[in-house]
Amino acid sequence: MPDYKAMYYHLAGRMATAIDVLEATTGALVVITEKLKQAQQGTEDMFINGDGDMLDNNFDEAT
Repeated sequence: MPDYKAMYYHLAGRMATAIDVLEATTGALVVITEKLKQAQQGTEDMFINGDGDMLDNNFDEAT
């Protein structure tokens, strides 16, 4: 006769491990997403707050 209690605990343990891994992965994705948002905001601020001369000068030097 199969030991259903042992199978249940085994599956419950596997499920708990899978959930822990999923939570850790999700947490890492949240951190990466926040860092990307900060990088994008920094880049936008650099272009918005800049006077544009740097971009014009670089274009003139390249031509």
